[in-house]
Amino acid sequence: MKRLLICILFLCWVPQVDAEEKSIPLTEPIIIESNEHVDGGGKTYSSCGHPAFIMRGTGAVLEHASVQQCKGDDVPAIQVSGLGHQLLDVSIESAGTGLLIEDSYGVRITRMAIDGNGQADGMVILNSEATELQGVVVKDVRDGIYIENGSQHTIVRPVVSHSRYGIHLMFPTDVVISVPELHHNLTGAMIMGTNRVVFKNGNVHDQFGGTATGLMLYEAIDTTIEMTNISGNHIGLFAEQSAGTILERNTINGNDIGFQFKQATGMMILQNNLLGNREPVTMVESHDNVVQGNVWGGTTLDLDRDGYSEIPFQTEPYLFLLTDSYEALELLYGSPGLLLLESILRSPNDVSLTDLSPQTYTAKWEWNGSIWNLGSIILLIIIWIFGRKRHEIV
Repeated sequence: MKRLLICILFLCWVPQVDAEEKSIPLTEPIIIESNEHVDGGGKTYSSCGHPAFIMRGTGAVLEHASVQQCKGDDVPAIQVSGLGHQLLDVSIESAGTGLLIEDSYGVRITRMAIDGNGQADGMVILNSEATELQGVVVKDVRDGIYIENGSQHTIVRPVVSHSRYGIHLMFPTDVVISVPELHHNLTGAMIMGTNRVVFKNGNVHDQFGGTATGLMLYEAIDTTIEMTNISGNHIGLFAEQSAGTILERNTINGNDIGFQFKQATGMMILQNNLLGNREPVTMVESHDNVVQGNVWGGTTLDLDRDGYSEIPFQTEPYLFLLTDSYEALELLYGSPGLLLLESILRSPNDVSLTDLSPQTYTAKWEWNGSIWNLGSIILLIIIWIFGRKRHEIV
């Protein structure tokens, strides 16, 4: 028995020794020049006070490597500049910035994972063009993906969590973000001072903290957000001083506020599903917006059976704004008295939104079980009814 326990302890200890032996300490950065190809072979490189890898020139490749930074480092784990570099299957445990790309063109990052300590950014892209990120996973950093200036960036299937901003855009143009998964951040994505950003097919849910905002637009021009699920946030989407925004075919459910607009003009809000939010829309000083074909859950009347109601829908945020201003009324939210007050007092036009042809909505119940499941349920009901003890009154 004693020998067996010793063998088990030895087998558990050996992989840990191997893992430690594979860590390669670096006294200086590994510099990858033009057209060089470095395959780390799955090894881990540790660096303190300097980047583990520096890529420069044209067409360098780094793949199958892991980087560990020392605690307290404030330098990037990997630093990239130049043209057409590629990083594939690289993982980083960062103390400083995980990946820094600057003054570059056409850099491609595929399947990179960054795990930080919440003090520095995961990926930083500065003054670069046509960067492509595919399948990156970032968590426990300050900003997951930070892009400043540049254009023609593409981000596909990013997963960012437990950060301040999952994606933070500052002044780039022509950015496409496809299939993002942003959750448990303070804000899913901050889009600021941008032109022509497309955000599509995403899942933005369960942000936390005082703001807990899914998507935030500030001074953003011609932003398109489409076919994205936004749920479980305090504010689903917030737009301020932004123009030309297109919100189309999104599902905005289970938020305290679905959309919140402030000085947002020239928007097109089309065919979105806004059921299940505490308040679908609140807005201030927002005008010249096209609102059509959204699902609100209010009274509808479809006379010509085209799927759109002849009865317009107007948002009524009066009660929500009242309880938001006076916290003492929060406990009474939803009470009969306040609901009666809401039906009597109407919101002014500058804080309400009108959909002239809302989409009709019919709740459907579908049975996805089998006949066996149905028979079992019926049998249990019969046993419960006829199998109970019956007491006769004498």
